[in-house]
Amino acid sequence: MVSGQVSRTPYGDLPGFSRLFVDYVEGRSSAADYYARRFDEDSLLAFAPRTAAAKRADRSAVAEILVDQQSWWDHDAAALESARRLHDPEATVIVTGQQVGLFAGPLYTVLKALSTVLIARRLETLSGKPVVPIFWLGSEDHDFEEMASASVPGRTFTVPKPDVDNTGPVGALPFGPEIADLVEQLGESLPTTDFHAEVMAMVRTSYAPGNTFRDAFAQLLRRLLPETGLVLFAQDDPRVKRLAAPVWKREIENWEGADTALRATSERLADAYHAQVHIRPSNLFMIEDGQRLPLDVEDGRFHLRGTSLSWDRDELVARLEAKPESFSPNVVLRPLTQDWLFPTVAYVGGPGETAYFAQYQDVYAWAGIPMPAIVPRTSLTLIEPGIRRSLDRLGVPTTAFSGDPDALFSQLARERMEFDVEARFGRTIGEVNKLIAPLTPEVVRVDASLKKSVEATRAALQNEIMRLRDRVLKADRRNRDQLRQQVEKVAEGLFPNGRPQERVISPLYFATKYGPDFFVRLMEDLDTDTRSHLLIDL
Repeated sequence: MVSGQVSRTPYGDLPGFSRLFVDYVEGRSSAADYYARRFDEDSLLAFAPRTAAAKRADRSAVAEILVDQQSWWDHDAAALESARRLHDPEATVIVTGQQVGLFAGPLYTVLKALSTVLIARRLETLSGKPVVPIFWLGSEDHDFEEMASASVPGRTFTVPKPDVDNTGPVGALPFGPEIADLVEQLGESLPTTDFHAEVMAMVRTSYAPGNTFRDAFAQLLRRLLPETGLVLFAQDDPRVKRLAAPVWKREIENWEGADTALRATSERLADAYHAQVHIRPSNLFMIEDGQRLPLDVEDGRFHLRGTSLSWDRDELVARLEAKPESFSPNVVLRPLTQDWLFPTVAYVGGPGETAYFAQYQDVYAWAGIPMPAIVPRTSLTLIEPGIRRSLDRLGVPTTAFSGDPDALFSQLARERMEFDVEARFGRTIGEVNKLIAPLTPEVVRVDASLKKSVEATRAALQNEIMRLRDRVLKADRRNRDQLRQQVEKVAEGLFPNGRPQERVISPLYFATKYGPDFFVRLMEDLDTDTRSHLLIDL
């Protein structure tokens, strides 16, 4: 274990979570009805035998690919054994996935993986049947900017983009010599601890010149989560694409059916909540000359955007059968591909992913593939000891720091100000003047030469009061500066750049501070109830 205290906060009390997501995790039928099934344990157990028996890609072929792929990265006996278990006809899987971001992406990438392992273990215990946790490496995405940056407190690192508009699948891009410089900058920015050298050795071995985004990500993720049984899966394997071809062929032959199903659901969802995914007639990309380009449908033909290439249905089916490795699914077709390949009980997703699955129930029916349960990933904030001390001094809940820190500081400063210093001292000087003024004629009647002494006494008293006022103002400014520093420190620790910690900070920061095995130990503090946000004191 790594924590001293674990508490929960409803998603509705935090920013950045849509109403659809909040209603879904809270079990409201207005949202849950857009999904094929609930994500409680009873629903998962009931669905597992059905998905295990459903018609899909050749199970043995998929299992052999998984087993083979595990050797592409660091040897992990538990992952290899998990992959082999898919051969069992009663075995099912829990899947998650993520783009192959720099330095393993933000913290939530690891949280997805941990959630998947925990849910698989729990379902296996309850069912007595093999359940395999799989991490789908999103290596074919071509959004370079989204994968090329990573952050630790106070610093962001970015891989320079190649001088092209479309980089093609980012996962296949090799790092040049610039990655060594970024790794050294990372090392300089991570905390100096007893674990620094070990963590940086993991990073240097993974993120080396010549290695690709996909393989570097996979190697580092495996090193952060060793022997957990998590199976890494590369979608860009040509063998995978040949097995996935039947789903893509259905899309080519009947894209109208998929489009109609998606649009009908999306329109209803948009009226009730919001539609996360933009619908387009074709859900396929093609990889041509290193670029990943969408296929558009117009006048009965499929046109490769930005080129002069086009095909009718039969021609494109022939191209698919001859060269399936040149095709790639979009955000709609990727889950269908996943659940054609695997007997998926549940997909573990973030808030955005959970929202876009609400659009897919009818398109799963169109494809003839059972739709899995959609389980929200673990969502948490890690509270370091210094942040906890500041929180306790401030007496403010963590949720208060999710907004504008300047506004919070102003609010706290007003609440802590016992009186208006300038106004109160101004009134005091006025009262002193009022008290001395009647003395002047009395003193002068006794001795006219004492008039100057009266004035000097009044001025001396006023000066002393003003000096005291200045000291109070200085102390107030010091207190306000300390208050501002505390507010800014806590806000940056919990909501860096105004965003949740898990969406910004690299897991390497916590591995460096608390040990390379930090995330394996963190699993002891987690469970499979992901219906609320966790606050974990370190």
